[in-house]
Amino acid sequence: MPMKRTAIPLCSILIFCVQFLFFGQIKAQVLESLKTKELIVLYPSEMEGAAREIASMFPLVKQQVENFFGWSLINRPTVLVARRARIGIRDVKEDLVVGYAVPKRHLIVIYYSKTKANPKNLMVTLKHELCHLIVQEHVAGVSIPRWFDEGVSQVLSGVAGEVLVGREPNVSVLSRQVGGYISFRFLRETFPSERRRLLLAYAQSREFIRYLIDEYGKDAILRILNGMKSGIPAEEAIRQATGLTLQELEVKWRRRLEKGDTWLARLSYYLYEILFGIGALLCAYTFVRQIRVRRESRRQDEAEEE
Repeated sequence: MPMKRTAIPLCSILIFCVQFLFFGQIKAQVLESLKTKELIVLYPSEMEGAAREIASMFPLVKQQVENFFGWSLINRPTVLVARRARIGIRDVKEDLVVGYAVPKRHLIVIYYSKTKANPKNLMVTLKHELCHLIVQEHVAGVSIPRWFDEGVSQVLSGVAGEVLVGREPNVSVLSRQVGGYISFRFLRETFPSERRRLLLAYAQSREFIRYLIDEYGKDAILRILNGMKSGIPAEEAIRQATGLTLQELEVKWRRRLEKGDTWLARLSYYLYEILFGIGALLCAYTFVRQIRVRRESRRQDEAEEE
């Protein structure tokens, strides 16, 4: 893969906009630029390895995304490799964010330090954000519900949106923690800012898209997307693809979740915590028992000496 590496000043239009609009500050520094036929990677000089890693995996990621949607990426995207997250980005908490997309600028921002622990994290984050770009490129005439955009991107990439969590959150557990599910009509434009409700919004979006695929097939998702691409509003495109309104689908989906949310399912989800608790109790019991044995042994020794 031919790559061209150049240095560009931060005062260039693209970097100026990125820093000013999304980071809230402008610093006089130099970013390096790694260019291929398919993308541009901007990065601090000390993160060249990360930039090359992204450039090398991008063709495969792009192919997988294009194959899923049946669409081609129209514009060459720019990937900005940043050191750490800044607060106030979209609806994502600073301690959760691993990256985000700015479709209007064909831009993906990735916080490499939060993905480098596992190479798979970087690939799925890149894939997730690329999903946002290609969807927004092809569906430009109507508003795409946030939950639908995030749900499709999660199902394809396997990562929970702009957030990266160690274990996939269970939607039923999260709903109990916050007092119930969030209606999708409240997730059209933005997601909640409170941490647990934010995770629930991502989990709901993911599980609802999985439900649609299970019930109506992957083609239903593609029909919804192509319907919106042709100018049909999202909820009407959903009705045409499934034969049911969004409200009716949401009711059916919640009923299925409630049916599967048995005490055994709850127990299995908390299995690690239960095993950890039992292990901790056994350790405490063993520790106390050893102390008692030592004390008893000491008493016997003292009695023999007397």
